[in-house]
Amino acid sequence: MAKTGATRQGGDQATVLPLVADSGNRRMLTDWLTDHDRYDLTEEPLETATFDICVLDSEILEREEAAIRLRKRETSQIVPVLLLVEDTEGAVHRELRQERPSLWDLVDGILRLPVREYELEDQVDTLLQLRDQSATLSRQQEQLRTIRDEHAGHGVIITDTDGTIEYVNTAFEVQSGYTSEEALGQTPGILKSGEHDAAFYEDLWGTITAGDVWRGEVVNERKDGKPYVIDQTIAPVTGPNGEIEQFIALNHEITELKELEASLRERSEQLNILNRVLRHDIRNDMNVVLGWLEYVADQTDGELTEELDQIKASAGHVVELTTAAGDIAETMSSGGRPELEPSNLTQFLIEEAEKGQETFEEATIKLPESPPRVTVAANELLSSVFRNLINNAVQHNDADDPVVSITIRETDDRVQVRVADNGPGVPDAIKDEVFGDEVMGLESSGTGMGLYLVATLVEMYGGEVWVEDNDPTGAVFCVELDTVAAAGAERGEQNG
Repeated sequence: MAKTGATRQGGDQATVLPLVADSGNRRMLTDWLTDHDRYDLTEEPLETATFDICVLDSEILEREEAAIRLRKRETSQIVPVLLLVEDTEGAVHRELRQERPSLWDLVDGILRLPVREYELEDQVDTLLQLRDQSATLSRQQEQLRTIRDEHAGHGVIITDTDGTIEYVNTAFEVQSGYTSEEALGQTPGILKSGEHDAAFYEDLWGTITAGDVWRGEVVNERKDGKPYVIDQTIAPVTGPNGEIEQFIALNHEITELKELEASLRERSEQLNILNRVLRHDIRNDMNVVLGWLEYVADQTDGELTEELDQIKASAGHVVELTTAAGDIAETMSSGGRPELEPSNLTQFLIEEAEKGQETFEEATIKLPESPPRVTVAANELLSSVFRNLINNAVQHNDADDPVVSITIRETDDRVQVRVADNGPGVPDAIKDEVFGDEVMGLESSGTGMGLYLVATLVEMYGGEVWVEDNDPTGAVFCVELDTVAAAGAERGEQNG
């Protein structure tokens, strides 16, 4: 006999519980089951047995009626019962159907004795397929219940294959403004806003009717005429035969998110404009002022030296201010998620120390003689971190001979840059506030924006920054970043 059809979905054996009072019939049945390796025989009591199909005779059916009824009632899917009857004239069959309908309702199939093996196999296979289809339907119904329960905050729409709405949840009513009574019997077309063309809906419909899941953003219209945006997922629901029976849509409203995105884009555009003005217009004009100031100083033959120095210092502060403000604007316009790449921290640090020494001739800026080569994830604004720390260390320094000492400490996967000065130090009361955007300097000529920019950039790079006391006097500003493996041509190399 061909061994086909009785293997359960997924390739598992089908478990059969034989409950036959007649010893001869029972032996015939158990022998047949044990001869077919795709069936697994269980002999546990009906109340506790785990099985896929129960084969019994009329005597056992009457005796176990209550237990069978309880098993069927407590199980969400079909519990197949195949009845064997010694009934050539069909009397038992008629008696059950006409005189004992409640007992007949427990039976899913009848096989008359003596039974041929192919008839037994066909009946068992048919009932097992029915059970598998029932299990599939039960899982789908449970999934639908789960969707309704777990996605209470998402709008849920269930339609038939023609798109007629059969169910909506409370969240849909809140989103759309339509009550359940108003939506049932309609199609999702009542939500059309006019934002999407016919091709959009043709693609959506073609996808789900082909049995695939569709996902996208949809602009709908509420009952009051106001638009709202949803992130929508539509999935087909198939029946036991594999054919599509329903469509279910999950609608996550993202109206506020889209409005926030639009606001952020507008802010980014405004910051880019501000950055261009700061970097090009104001700074360029101030550099022209400084140039003319040098010319005027040469023509005064030493006169007005103090006044010209004050003008030069103020103009220099304006240039510094526009540089820091431009860097802040550039950082903010990136949305806090810039593209980072392996950057040569050491190269950036050397360049800014050299520039600082040229700017502050009265100070001494020290670097290690052979600093280690360190690579971190950053961008070109890494130079602003070190420039502002060096500027801060000199501008806030009241020593006759300002000294800034820079050291680099490496661990396995971190690097710490320490910028130490011999100035007055930072009072404990403001150590935690010195990087804030409202701290405008410590009674010095600095712009006050530099440390805020440092903290913003270091946080953007995934690092930490803090200030400690220096010994015997002064402050140490510490920047700690994760190191990364060098990859290709690093940022910072080209300018070295």
